Amino acid sequence: MKPDQFLSWLSALPLCKGTSVECGAGSAEIAQFLANRYATSCAVDINPIPLLPDTLVKAMCVDAGVLPFEDSSVDLVLSMQALHHFDVAKHLAEARRILRPGGVFAALCWGEISLPDDVRHAYTPIFDAIAPFWEPQRAFVLSGYKGLEFAGVSVTRPRAEMRRKCNLDGLEEVMATWSAVQGAITAGIDLPDPDLSVLRKDENAKFDIRWPLLGPVFRVPT
Repeated sequence: MKPDQFLSWLSALPLCKGTSVECGAGSAEIAQFLANRYATSCAVDINPIPLLPDTLVKAMCVDAGVLPFEDSSVDLVLSMQALHHFDVAKHLAEARRILRPGGVFAALCWGEISLPDDVRHAYTPIFDAIAPFWEPQRAFVLSGYKGLEFAGVSVTRPRAEMRRKCNLDGLEEVMATWSAVQGAITAGIDLPDPDLSVLRKDENAKFDIRWPLLGPVFRVPT
């Protein structure tokens, strides 16, 4: 299942389609996806959210641990690649407070990137060099927030993944966005070159890269 198909599945789960809230929204991509599916689509983030003037999304600059909604007034609370940046206990309590019976809570994240074996082997020297610069919460994220408890009923979710075709230059563009790469560069680390001798394909050939979409989904009992 593709990510947009997963979001369609998720958005249909709540019994009512009144209000959705994306927490740690960043540029509010998910909130904009939900804007045509819910009467009110809200995006909250501690930083200002850049939205176009004609957007249907309601943006709020607030902390995910202090959500400005009435008790039992929201149908869907979700986050994407953001939960580990929150005060988790406060966020879970707030999400449970504002969700109405039949509402849904989802804490989503991306799992480990999947690469062809030869490409991963070629880039292993770089992966090893950046390893000390990953965030401490990385293992929690890659586990799909394993062990997260929420006052609701766990929902079995379909498997989903993001898939992209790229060449080595495209992969390095992706890697440049990683916090560990940025941290290593900031620390003055001279990253090694990939070992292209192990590649079983032309250096300019395109290949698949994939990320599994992970994270628990819960429904508030009716």
